[in-house]
Formats: sequence, C-alpha cells, structure tokens
Amino acid sequence: MFSKELNPQQLEAVKQTEGPVLVVAGAGSGKTRAITYRIVYLIREKQVPPESILAITFTNKAAKEMLDRVYEKLGSCETYPWISTFHSFCLKLLRKHIHELGYSNDFVIYDAQDQLSLVKKCMKTANVNEEAFPPRAILTHISGFKNDYLFASDIRLDNYSYGHQLKAAEVYPVYQQALRDNNGLDFDDLLMLTVHLLRNHSSIKDYYNRRYQYVLVDEFQDTNVTQYNLVRILTESHRNVCVVGDDDQSIYRWRGANLENILHFEKDFPGTRVIKLEQNYRSTQNILKAAGAVVRENIARKEKTLWTENDAGHQIIYYRAEDEMDEARAVCERIQEWMNEDGHSFNDMAVLYRTNAQSRVVEDQLRQMELPYQVVGGLKFYERKEVKDILAYMRVVLNPADSVSLRRIVNVPVRGIGKSSLEKVEAYCDRHGLSLLEGLRKADPEKIVSTRSGKKIAEFVALLDHLQSIYEERAPEEFLNEILSRTGYMDKLEKENSVESRSRLENLNELYTAVQQFSESNPENSLREFLDTTALVSDLDDLDDSRGVLPLMTLHTCKGLEFEGVCMIGVENGLLPHASSMSSTEEFEEERRLCYVGITRAKSRLMITNARRRRIYGNTYNYQPSDFLTSIPGEVLQKEMAFSSYESQSSSSYGTQPELSLPEPASRSSFKDGEYCVGTKVLHPKFGSGVVVNREGSEGDWKVVVFFKKAGKKKLAVNHANLIVV
Repeated sequence: MFSKELNPQQLEAVKQTEGPVLVVAGAGSGKTRAITYRIVYLIREKQVPPESILAITFTNKAAKEMLDRVYEKLGSCETYPWISTFHSFCLKLLRKHIHELGYSNDFVIYDAQDQLSLVKKCMKTANVNEEAFPPRAILTHISGFKNDYLFASDIRLDNYSYGHQLKAAEVYPVYQQALRDNNGLDFDDLLMLTVHLLRNHSSIKDYYNRRYQYVLVDEFQDTNVTQYNLVRILTESHRNVCVVGDDDQSIYRWRGANLENILHFEKDFPGTRVIKLEQNYRSTQNILKAAGAVVRENIARKEKTLWTENDAGHQIIYYRAEDEMDEARAVCERIQEWMNEDGHSFNDMAVLYRTNAQSRVVEDQLRQMELPYQVVGGLKFYERKEVKDILAYMRVVLNPADSVSLRRIVNVPVRGIGKSSLEKVEAYCDRHGLSLLEGLRKADPEKIVSTRSGKKIAEFVALLDHLQSIYEERAPEEFLNEILSRTGYMDKLEKENSVESRSRLENLNELYTAVQQFSESNPENSLREFLDTTALVSDLDDLDDSRGVLPLMTLHTCKGLEFEGVCMIGVENGLLPHASSMSSTEEFEEERRLCYVGITRAKSRLMITNARRRRIYGNTYNYQPSDFLTSIPGEVLQKEMAFSSYESQSSSSYGTQPELSLPEPASRSSFKDGEYCVGTKVLHPKFGSGVVVNREGSEGDWKVVVFFKKAGKKKLAVNHANLIVV
C-alpha cells in the first residue's frame, strides 16, 4: 500500500507504527505527505480506531491542513483522529479536569493585553518599578520560566543576581497568585498545568495513555521543555510516539524552542527508530548544494544530506550592492526579469530579510516602480505602530489642528493623561468651538481636569511647543531625533529590551534614515512632502493586479513556505548573522539555520545580496559579507557587483574569508587623532559594544555620540559613562 506514492524512506516512516520513531525530515522532503499517509495507514491497515490517534502541531493552519488531507484520503467516516495544536488539546483536557488543581472548570484565558494589565498590578504589589523594568519584559521572562516548566515555587532568587530576570522572578509568584485568584490562566498555563495535572493524578494520566494509543507530533524541533514533558507523559505506557522535525530548521530559540529535544530524543526514548527523509522535491541541485554547505558548518545537528532528482538549475546570483538603495533596485529589477523569462507571477516570488526594518527600502523601490506588494506576517513599514506614533508627533507640530494625530500621541508613551481627562477636555472643546490642542492649553488654567492631570497636560503642551521651535530651526532629521529623545519613546523601548522592542527600535532607526535620505534627494521639498509620501503608501493596497502581489517577509516568517524565486537581502555580518548573536555559539548557529531556511524556500531561482555600505540612524557603515557565504561552493554562484565597486574590489575577492568585526564607519570625520575620535570602538556596561559617531567638547571633557548595536544612538559624557575603548 502506498508504495507507488511514497519513496522508500517515506514508506518506512508510514509503516513503522510501533514504539518511538524519530523522522528527521529535511526541507522540501514531503513530510506532510508522510504524516498524512501514516495516519491513514494506521486506520486502514492496522485497524486502529481513529479516536485512538492524536496528532499535534503548532498552528491552527497546519492542523487544518493535516486534517483536510486525512479527510480527503479517508472519505466519509464515523470518527476521525484528533488533530490539533498543543494549546487546543490542553484547553480541552483542562476544561474537564482542572478542578483537580483547585480551579473552576469555567476558568478564563487571559490574552496578551489582559496579562499586561495584570502584571502591572502585580509589579506594584511587588514594589518593582515600571519605568526601570518594563512590564512586557517582565512578562517575557515569566513566559520563559513557564516554557522551561519552572513553577514560581521552583524559582530561587539567588540564581539571578540582577536585571530583568531577577525582577521577573520576584513578580512571578505574585502574578501567578493573581491569576489563580481570578480563576484565570495565561497561554503558557494551558501547557504547564496540563503537564502538572497528568504528573500528579495517575488515574487521569492512565486514561489518556489508554485513549491515545498512537501520538504524532509535527515540527518537533520547535517544542519547549513543557511541551516535551507533555509528549513524554502522554506516551508513558505504550511509547507509540512518532515525532517529525528538522533540527536544521530550528529557528525559534527566542520563543523558548529547545533544540535539545530533537537532538536527545533517542536518549530519552530508548529503542527509537530514526528515519531520515533526505530526498528533496522542491529545489534545484545548485540551491540544495548551497543550503547544505551552509548548515553543515553547525556542530549541534544530526548529520543529513539533502539530494534531489531535479536538474542542476540556474546558478545562484550573488550581488554585492553599493548601498541599500542599489540593493533594493537590483532585487526589484531581477524579480521582473525572472517573471518575464519564466512566465511566473509576483505571487511566485518573495523577498526575504532578517529584520522588519529592512523592508522599508524595498517598499520604497516597489512603489516607485508601481509594483504591487504585501508585507507578510507584519505591517507595511509606515503602518507599524511605532512609526505611526512618531509620524503623528510630526503631523501635530506641522498641523496643530490635527486632533486625530493628537489623540494618538497624547498619552504615548504613557505620561499620566488618562481617558477620562481627555474626554473632559474634548467636551470643553465641543462647548467652546476649540481644537483639541487649544483645549489642552486651557485644561490646567481653567481647572477642567484634576491638578495632577492638569500638570501632566501642561508638560505635554510644553513638549509640543519645544518641538515646534526645533522644527522651525533645524533640519528634518534633527527634528525627528528630538522627537525620539524628548518624548522618551526610544528610552522606553530600550528599557523594555525584548525581541519586540528591539525590532521597534530598528524600525525607528530606519525611519530616521528614510527622513535623511528624503532630505538629501529632495532638498527643495519640505518635511510636509515627506509626510505626504508616507500617507500615500497604501494607494497600492487594493490594487487588483493579474500578476499577483509580491510577498515581503522576514526569514522567521517564511518557514514552511516555498517560492519559484527568492531574493535574500542583507546577507552580511551584523544582519545575517544578526549582531546580537555574535557573542553566543548557540545563537550564531541558529542564525546559520535561519540562512538555511531562507535558501531552501527557493525552487528554481535564488538571489543573495548584501551592500558595501548601509546607512543606520544617519550614519553610514561598512558591513562585511556574511560569514555564511564563504561556505557556498563557488561553482554554484554567479557573482555580480554594482559597477562602481569594480574600482576597489575584484570579483575574485568574494571567495575569501570575510573579516568578522564590528561595522566600521564608511568615512571618518576631520577630528585629530586621539582618544574617542570618530570610529573608536567602545564598550558600555549597560549598552554593550558600539562605535563613536560624533565627538564634541574639549580634551578632558569629551561628549560623544555612540551608536550601539542593541541600544541605538546615545549621547554620553566620557567622564561619567565608564566607557572602555576596544
């Protein structure tokens, strides 16, 4: 059965039904097909009742796709296997049994906003300062504890000497008690309490071991410790567990995914049958050769070699651009060229990048060329919250009558101007025919609001007046810089120090670059024209184009997808691998896996690009080509460069090992040689490594502006900053 539809390894994965099985499924190797046929084989050939089969995956979309395929193969049945996500399975189980843990079965599930509100209250109870330790960062660390199956009672404060993790450990028991008092669970509790329930109530554990005689887990490389514990306890009696995954595609360490789960599966499940799916049905030989060469450099992996019966295919284009604008232009033109040659639509292509901020330049180029695009898994650059917030500040300064923008920013970042106070001011404005800003100016003198709120409103109005004076006297980028610093917006994100906040910081740095580039290329136009261009970004959103829409997405978002043609941009040290990974072997290897995932999304066409120089927050830096590129065999690459690059670098130099270092400024200022001159590399005890990009004052009393990899641009007094010159 199925011998004509499956290759020998897939067939083995289908028929090896008893005992623990680890299916190591390489990219594009048909794992979903193997999983589907395995379920059908159990039901049809092994006569296993469908309700005795449990299949778990990570997303509702993946669960639905798997279920649809099983329906298609089985046809009409009285019962079907249970195919769901981890969270859905745990929710259903807890609804029946959570009373055993002292909760009511009608417990509520707290969403992200509910959790944030609750943790803020708990931080006050625990005397943890919100300004110093942002609530979102505290929540992230509490989630990390739960992913590692650590209860509040398991946490020892002396294991955490300082910082956000220590404060999260202090807040954790207060937060958990508050959830319990409210008969509430957060998303992590669904998993954690299920494991706790099964471990401590043997009758319930035995019931589910008997009910689910065959357990299958997809995307096993993405499981955390708690999910792994759940799989082990559900299969304790029969050990009929089949896990499917690819250690080379484990790219969610920052979400709690534990690579050790798949690497150590055989140790934890003695007698495991390991089956490798290595035949790739997606990509050409050249693309697979490049991908395999890149990921093979990792130490923490199971050895496997993808191969294909497909043709060698086109060479991979490696383009070394002059700058990010040249890179975006080359990518957009190449995609059009591929479409014309191969007859594909925009939907068949994709542009991939490491950070969300990189989409901005590509978006600008696509709009200039009037080509339709969609940012997948995120908002278009000018629609992102942090970008819209700062643009709203600009709009209010340029147009004080803009009440819509003013409402958006009046309490962003939080400054103590509550909803009720704002409603009182708006009611006053309606009665007297005033704009919202005029009403805010009168709020304190007219005692429209409480004294405390009136003071906060007066401070906000003074801030807008200050920004107005800066706008009239300074260049647009200086005006933007003043908004970012005076409002406290950047400072708030830096203190939060989470994956999300760092992404937002990168977007704000990119906004600065966008304003600066606009000023340089449009010296006769004002900041108002720039704001007009951002408002028109959505004009192409509803375009009904028969050629489809070009997807833009991060490398994290693209996993599980495939395209005829792929362009990976910014493949350089500092972006891929990301600067934050340089000091950790585990994180550096995950960056390599991320590169592998990007390469293996391509079926027939692949373009890899980087830039000789890239502008970040107003300063231009030289980035070296990514270390990962040196692993790719030269015979699969077609090397190209921007024309002017040939003057300083020959194409043969691409085969050399790039130097791994911090980004160097492309040009240095005219300061005399000496300590803390522009270009000096420094270390700061809080912000980490950075590069001096400006210096003022005199010897003995230097003030320096430093661009830090993680924290962005900071102005520091050398005598007080404890900088170390490296």
